[in-house]
Amino acid sequence: MSRMTRVVLVTVIPLLGLLTIQMAAGQSSIKPAPGHEQGAKVADNPYVPSLTYDVASVREAHFTPSEEIMMGGDRRLERSSIRLINWSIENLLWLAYDVRPPRISGLPRWPWGTRFTIQAKGDEAADAKLASLTPEQQRIEQEHMMQVLLADRFNLKVHWDQGDGYSYALVVAKPGRINESKGVPPSDAEIKRFAGHPVPALYQRNNGAGYDWVGHGATMNDLVPVLSALMGRPVADETGLSGKYDFVIQYRGATDRDRAPNDMEPTPPLDQALQDQLGLKLERRKGSVPMLVVDHIEKPSEN
Repeated sequence: MSRMTRVVLVTVIPLLGLLTIQMAAGQSSIKPAPGHEQGAKVADNPYVPSLTYDVASVREAHFTPSEEIMMGGDRRLERSSIRLINWSIENLLWLAYDVRPPRISGLPRWPWGTRFTIQAKGDEAADAKLASLTPEQQRIEQEHMMQVLLADRFNLKVHWDQGDGYSYALVVAKPGRINESKGVPPSDAEIKRFAGHPVPALYQRNNGAGYDWVGHGATMNDLVPVLSALMGRPVADETGLSGKYDFVIQYRGATDRDRAPNDMEPTPPLDQALQDQLGLKLERRKGSVPMLVVDHIEKPSEN
């Protein structure tokens, strides 16, 4: 990426509700991520997604290395509408398959700066169904809806494979650093922010200089998918922590490698913040990791 280029995130999307970064013809081309199978068990019952967008608009944009790219959007797990502004195909695949670019192969060689703006919406029945689901079921449906859209409008066909790489294990480095939840009710600010909806156990907030992760009775099962999306690699929970916890993770970038050499911001990268603030550590492990392979993709016609 040119040093003159700026990518600006103007609206943060609650990827998981990450989190959970995190979204036709030919069902065989719609492949969920390993561990996120469409028939994955939710509350001990197999859940198979079925929702699709009722209408969708896709527009392509091109940027030069000297232009500022304004990227943003809006998606909430409990609604069947989505709005994405100037997203790359890598980010669209991340949203649909919960996989970061380092684990995607076969990406198209489109001109630099190729971006897409997508607006899509389901019907009232889709909204009603999403509102009745658990957050995990909502996430499965949202990913499925985006997979179907990409298969339909981009003629996308993919499959999963195993490749050499590395993953992470989340372990306890400093026992007693993370605080057990005391069941404190949500603050007035949290209630106002979520407009009467239940406050998520884990959510992202803007502190004016970046985006913190706030745990409000969060479990390791809530945290691990967020870390996996942020690190771009699978993360396994090996902490042995089974309770609920209150915390705030203040960080900038995933690792030091994500920071510019002249970046003097004192806020630590994510891997260091976890140790300093929560007493947790991400241990890097070599091994085979799931890879998303793009078999076929085309630029969509606009409408």
